[in-house]
Amino acid sequence: MGAGGSPEGGRLVTPAAQSKSNQERMRQMMTPSRPGSGRLLQERLNLTFFQEAVAELRKVHWPTREQTRRLTLLVIAVSLALGILLGATDLVFEKVFETVLGLRG
Repeated sequence: MGAGGSPEGGRLVTPAAQSKSNQERMRQMMTPSRPGSGRLLQERLNLTFFQEAVAELRKVHWPTREQTRRLTLLVIAVSLALGILLGATDLVFEKVFETVLGLRG
């Protein structure tokens, strides 16, 4: 450390004297702005959001009843097939481990 208590080559920086109006202006600039309570309520109850959401839902291509029925049956069939496959695999591994480890259930 240098003789003045600061590291060698360093210098102590002090803020310049500011007037009260400058200090207040800096404080306002640093404070995050918040909407007034009336504006906040208006943003929460924004009707244009709901109008736009309904408009977007009208643009959606909804499947027909037949498409929905076929896709639902497909999901059920694939789920059953995977369940049977995983159950069979589990049964095979159970028998292999019982044989290898000599365990009896």
